[in-house]
Amino acid sequence: MSRYREIADVLRARIQNGEYPVESQLPGISALQDEFAARGLDTIRRAQQILVEEGILETRQGVGAFVIGTTSLRQVDVVATLTKARDSLVTAIAAMTAPRRSITIDLDLEDDDTYFVLTDALREWASDQRHEAKDEPDELLREKRLRWASAAETLLDRIDDAL
Repeated sequence: MSRYREIADVLRARIQNGEYPVESQLPGISALQDEFAARGLDTIRRAQQILVEEGILETRQGVGAFVIGTTSLRQVDVVATLTKARDSLVTAIAAMTAPRRSITIDLDLEDDDTYFVLTDALREWASDQRHEAKDEPDELLREKRLRWASAAETLLDRIDDAL
C-alpha cells in the first residue's frame, strides 16, 4: 500500500474516533510530515486529497485542512439516504397538514357505555340540528345546521365502520 494511502487511513480513523472533530483544523502539513516521517510534502498532500475526495476534509489555500465530515462519501448509500429523507419529509408534511384537533376514543371497551353515550348523543344532536334547520329563518344558519347534522351522521357512520 502507498505511504500516502496509509496516512489517509490513519487520519480518517482519527477523524472518525473524534480526535479531529468536524470543523476542526488538522495539524499543518509540516507537522504531519514530521509525525509520519514523510520525506516530501506531496505525500501528505496526496493523503489529504484522498480525504477531500471522500468528503471528509476541505483544504483552503494558505490556511490548512479542515474536517467537514466523518463518513466517506464512498460509504454513503445515496438511494437509502434519500429514501429515508423522503420518508421523513412525507411524515413531517402529513403532520403539518393533519387536522389540528383530534382525539382517540377507545370504543372496544368491555362495557358499551362509552359507545352508547357517544353515538346516542350524536344521533340526538344531529336530529335536533335537522329539526331546528326546518324552522330557521336565516338561510346561512339553516345551511350550517344541516352541515353540522350531516357531519354528525358521517361521524356515526365512521364509528360503526370502525367497529
